[in-house]
Amino acid sequence: MTRPASPFAPLKSHLFLAIWIAAMASNVGTWVQSVGEKWLMAEISRSPLLMSLIETGATLPMLVLSMPGGAIADIVDRRRLLLITQSWMLMAASLMAILSALHLVTPGVLITMSMLLGVGAALNAPAWQACVPDLVPKDQIAAGVALNSAGFNVSRAVGPALGGLVVGWLGATWAFALNAVSFIGVLVVLKGWKRQPTTTDLPAERFSAAMKVGLRYTRHRKALQVILLRGGGFVFFGGPIFSLLPTLAIHHLHLSSTAFGLLLGCIGLGAVGATLVLPAIRQRISPNTLLAGATLLFAAGLLVLAFAGRVLPVGLALLVCGAGWLAVLSTCNTGVQLSVPSWVRARALGVYITVWGGAMAGGAAFWGWVGEHRGIHLAFAAAAAGMLLMLAATARLKIQALDEPMDLTPHRLQPHLPAAIHPDEGPILTVLEYRVEEGRKAEFQAAMRDVRRIRIRDGAVRWSLFQDLTPPEPGLLRFTESFLSSSWGEHLRQHHRATMEDRAVFRQAYGMAAESKPRIRHLIAAWEDRGSILDRILE
Repeated sequence: MTRPASPFAPLKSHLFLAIWIAAMASNVGTWVQSVGEKWLMAEISRSPLLMSLIETGATLPMLVLSMPGGAIADIVDRRRLLLITQSWMLMAASLMAILSALHLVTPGVLITMSMLLGVGAALNAPAWQACVPDLVPKDQIAAGVALNSAGFNVSRAVGPALGGLVVGWLGATWAFALNAVSFIGVLVVLKGWKRQPTTTDLPAERFSAAMKVGLRYTRHRKALQVILLRGGGFVFFGGPIFSLLPTLAIHHLHLSSTAFGLLLGCIGLGAVGATLVLPAIRQRISPNTLLAGATLLFAAGLLVLAFAGRVLPVGLALLVCGAGWLAVLSTCNTGVQLSVPSWVRARALGVYITVWGGAMAGGAAFWGWVGEHRGIHLAFAAAAAGMLLMLAATARLKIQALDEPMDLTPHRLQPHLPAAIHPDEGPILTVLEYRVEEGRKAEFQAAMRDVRRIRIRDGAVRWSLFQDLTPPEPGLLRFTESFLSSSWGEHLRQHHRATMEDRAVFRQAYGMAAESKPRIRHLIAAWEDRGSILDRILE
């Protein structure tokens, strides 16, 4: 049996270690602030809905901004983007501390400030997670992702406990101030990171085009869609442990701020424990089996929260839920990293975080409403039942990249000689002509379905396949494939986006042509119609 790789192997990289420690310290500050926010809200109101809306405010920006954040991270220097987002969160936390010191905090202010911090987190997350492959070798990506999750969960274990002490001894204002200070370490480490920029002779990609391509890629990449569905469903039904736990701890178990912080830290402690044993578990069972088992474990923890009335069983249930949460989300995150090529990685992670944020924000509001009108114990029980139903409905959907390694390395063949045409010129119509034996017609058409999926996924605006009614010669059929690119620059980018796995699909289709390779022509639009809508109607 192969000996499991050390889960700490990425820490041998000094840069990864420095960034990991700085991020963990910053996350401790974030959890300290979270305790301060929820304790302050509990002093102002007993409403489970208002308490849950803090979580909604923090995660709603993920729904709106993670995809744009991913597109930006794919077309600009990720290090600079991280410096900007970290500075934004430092300013937002500082403003929160000032408002608290001046006694200007209301429920609306708490929700708004959590949303401002969420804006920075939403723009930060895709770039941060997409940097993992820049810092560690490919065979350590899963360990790097797990360590990032572990660092976050160590912070989740330490931060709430520290937050409870800070709030109890010094007050919520100092919790917010501590969070602001925690961002400084990350800024210092990022400033010293001499990241090597990716060199390319392609023209710069525009933001709107990057967004469209990212969404188109997601639409035509089933392997990614499976991860989004399973991860989003898990987060929606698992969210009550964050949105309803403050109400359970403060108003039902009547805990102090310190005890509440320690209880919240149990989630992180369970996740840390899972990080230590996951590499060995992954050697014994498949990742998809692990995903199902962790989901069942989490649902069991939710059921305990629904019926437990004492601190000890609640704490044990949170340990279990923390372990399940880490196992599921680190598996899904690794699946995204391994399912997409580097050119679209941040955008794919942006889509994943968008789904995650939407599920978290919507789930927090929904379960808060259920807790408000039906009681929080019923809400926990309903969430557990929903998670079990979700698992049954998605049992056949496997995360492909975790079981079958994909060759997503770029295909380096230069597709064109330099041409005297500006990258913004277009649209460009690419036409490929195939001569195929009559007996291979059905086989060829099936192969071209996969070609279509790749062309559109990588940026083609339109694709078509036609058969010539006049055979070129007896026994042969003539087919014409065409696809439209918005510009010459975008057409060149499509060539660079092709992976070795894609080229295997193309070779299979091209090999069915009588000449072993189709004839290829490139046509540029003869004019650009700039007329008004009325002019087009009256033509």
